[in-house]
Amino acid sequence: MAQDDDFYEIQLTNKQLVFYFMAGAAGLVLSFLAGVMVGRGVESPPPESRAARVQEERVVPEEPVKSEAPPPAESLTYAKRLEGERRDEGLEKGPSPSPTPLGPQAINGVPLSVIAPLPPEVIANIRAIYDRGQELGRDPNAFSKLGDSTLLNPHFLGPFDSGDYTLGDFAHLQPTIDRWAGSFARHGVGAHFGLHSWTVFDPMWADEEWCEPGEDLITCEFRLQNPSVLFVRLGSNDAGSPSGFRFNVKEVIEFASERGVIPILGTKADRFEGSNENNDILRALADEYDVPLWEFDRLADTLPGRGLDTDGVHLIIDDLPHDYTDPAAFQRGHAMQDLSALVVLDQVRRVIEEE
Repeated sequence: MAQDDDFYEIQLTNKQLVFYFMAGAAGLVLSFLAGVMVGRGVESPPPESRAARVQEERVVPEEPVKSEAPPPAESLTYAKRLEGERRDEGLEKGPSPSPTPLGPQAINGVPLSVIAPLPPEVIANIRAIYDRGQELGRDPNAFSKLGDSTLLNPHFLGPFDSGDYTLGDFAHLQPTIDRWAGSFARHGVGAHFGLHSWTVFDPMWADEEWCEPGEDLITCEFRLQNPSVLFVRLGSNDAGSPSGFRFNVKEVIEFASERGVIPILGTKADRFEGSNENNDILRALADEYDVPLWEFDRLADTLPGRGLDTDGVHLIIDDLPHDYTDPAAFQRGHAMQDLSALVVLDQVRRVIEEE
């Protein structure tokens, strides 16, 4: 057989094979020992760390709770918007206690808490409306009157500007007279003979001398007086349509509140509608909207003939001054109407001044 010149056969002896085997085995042993020595230099984590790591591996992250998105502002009713504002106000300031009445706690046996009820919700709303009004530039020392002839001067609150009064045991009300001096005797354009709830927003009832063309009387009054508080006395000329009366008064409450003017709803002494239905509507609306209630009707129950004149609507005109040191004053309609209204206004003052 011919032999290829490029091919060389290497043959090992038995001694060489043994030598190479021992060398390979020694290399394997040295590699193993080197691995053991390196492993000794690494610290093993404590058991609790290993357990925590295992726990972390096992924890499944929870899905975040999805809160329901609030409806857009334009879809909220006024009452719901106001409720949200009051909730925010309560979170910021916390619950507010009702001001403790000073002086006598009742008039003719009727508690001031009945004549001028101020639950916490009303207090919070008074502050919210007032704060809104101050942002809009409302005069903190001016109030207005909206209503029929039962609110016309000089019979309603006028003596507190003219000085025809003696407060007696109610001397604590003097700071309220001082704060709103000039508003008590002011006639304004918001009070009008024969005013109905449905004519409040009718420009035909606005005073042409003072109001702009197309301006209704409440808008005109707000422009002229720029009040922070509004006495509302409606219902003596509203009969036969309780749902209409309710709707119209709601419009007044919302109009005033949205413009930063605190509406005070006053009940009346008469029963022109043939029942006490309109007063009940006013009470329900005051509760629904959390606005101050001036509960003169309860006080009129204590007066001879409810304090009414022969027409059954208007109060008997009193001889001035309102002297509240004279027991006879507590039997006269106008004297009691003015005193009870002043008590409510004083409570509002103490809320906004945070006494």
